Amino acid sequence: MSKYLMTLILILAVISTVSAENISPKDIIEKRCTVCHSINRVYSGKKSKAEWEITVDRMISYGAQLNQDEREAVIKHLSGNK
Repeated sequence: MSKYLMTLILILAVISTVSAENISPKDIIEKRCTVCHSINRVYSGKKSKAEWEITVDRMISYGAQLNQDEREAVIKHLSGNK
């Protein structure tokens, strides 16, 4: 029984990793940033890439849940929306 349970856990871990990689930056912003901000507030910021890096890092320090790949994707997406 435990062999099957371990296999199931491994499969679920792989699926969750693959799913996380397929989330678009827009989806990340809508799910993570709107916990504290309106979507309009996020997209109204007219910032350079360097300014978004500072802002996103500050939000992470306040508790925003972004891993490194998500951070980079969000910064790239937001800095391209000028």
